[in-house]
Amino acid sequence: MSAVQLRRFRTVLGSARRELPGVGTGGDTPATLMTDVDSLNLVVVDDDEGVRTALRRLLRSLGHDVQVFASAEQYEAQPAMADCLIVDLRLPGLNGYELRERLRLSGSLIPIVFITGDGGPSPSDATAHADTPSLAKPFSDRELIAAITRAVSSRASIQ
Repeated sequence: MSAVQLRRFRTVLGSARRELPGVGTGGDTPATLMTDVDSLNLVVVDDDEGVRTALRRLLRSLGHDVQVFASAEQYEAQPAMADCLIVDLRLPGLNGYELRERLRLSGSLIPIVFITGDGGPSPSDATAHADTPSLAKPFSDRELIAAITRAVSSRASIQ
C-alpha cells in the first residue's frame, strides 16, 4: 500500500462515524445502514497488513465483529463464521476469484465484496463477477459500507 493510500485509510478511520451522503432509498446513509443493524460478522482477507488493520478498525468502530486473514489459504485453514467476506482480488497464492469459486463449490453462499489495488481484471468487469460488488483501492468508507450493504442485501433476498 502506498503512503497516499495509507493516509487515505487513516483519514477514513477518523471520519467513520460522521454523517455521509445517502446512497439508497429512504434517506439512509451508509453509516446508518451499517450501524442500525445487528452487528455483522465480517471477514477481511488481504495480504496487506495496513489494509487489514484499517478495515478492522473502521468496521469495528461501526459496531461489527471483524476477523482478518493474510491469505485465502489462511482463511480456508481456519474458516470463520461470516455474514460477509471482504476479499482482495490479487492475493498471492489462491486469489480472490479462486477463493470465491471454492466457497461456492462447497455450497457456501456467504456474500463477498472484492477489493483490489492493482492491475489485472477490472473490478468493474461485469463478466468476471457480476454478482459480487467490487471496489478499487483506495476507496472511501461510504463506498465500502454501500458495497457490504449491497452484498448482504442481495444474499438476504435469495434466502
